[in-house]
Amino acid sequence: MASTSEHVATSIHRGIGTITLRRPERLNALTWSVMDQTRAAIEGLCTRGDVRALVITGAGRGFCAGYDLVELDAGGGNLQVSVPAGIAASLNPLCEAIAHASVPVVAAVNGPCAGGGLGLALLADIAIAAESAYFVVPQVSALGVVPDAGATWALPRTLGRARALGMSITGARISADRAEQWGLIWQSVPDEELTPRAHTLAEELARRARLVVATRKLIDGAARCGLREQLAAENREQEIALRTGTAAENIRGFASKRNRESRPTASPGGG
Repeated sequence: MASTSEHVATSIHRGIGTITLRRPERLNALTWSVMDQTRAAIEGLCTRGDVRALVITGAGRGFCAGYDLVELDAGGGNLQVSVPAGIAASLNPLCEAIAHASVPVVAAVNGPCAGGGLGLALLADIAIAAESAYFVVPQVSALGVVPDAGATWALPRTLGRARALGMSITGARISADRAEQWGLIWQSVPDEELTPRAHTLAEELARRARLVVATRKLIDGAARCGLREQLAAENREQEIALRTGTAAENIRGFASKRNRESRPTASPGGG
């Protein structure tokens, strides 16, 4: 099954929904319309019973170059009004759709990942990148605005304050290799391996989709909780896992195997 809106394509294969930003001539830069189409694609795929994980990627040589600045200014209106309104109406709902998706989300970063595009990638559950990709936060250094698309929420959580702030205020370009070393992404892979690796990873996460989403909620909510509250939240999720999944069977099977392995072996001819 495949469908295409003006600038966003979706397809489903073996339970994996793939969303592809399709403005390669603009490095898949975001317009308000593209944001709305992407959010609609995420929400539509998540409501299908046959989709167990999502992959988000870009067409051509880029993942997402952030805002399409030409289009943002095309109307000649008051940017002080139109940009905050567009962020509230289109960008922020897209960010929440990714961060709170009901299935695991993999970002497959196939090229330049800048500004708002970086925010979207970091809001996925796991991001992998082609070796030729790079990451940059240009808003402060080049545009005179602050980072958005959830970057100021996600960057310090992934990098810590020093690197998050340094990356945000200098506009430094971070290679995929360094992004992996820093923990900005999960893995950097050869360009030709990105798509198959992303789908293999998505299929792996799809097999335990409910647990992935539950773990995401625990980790993302930890900053708002004290230790006691977090321990209680973990226990609630353990109860659900033991009641609804195969955890009890898995634990018993593992324990049985360990018991068999730990039994002494009779010596030959012993008596």
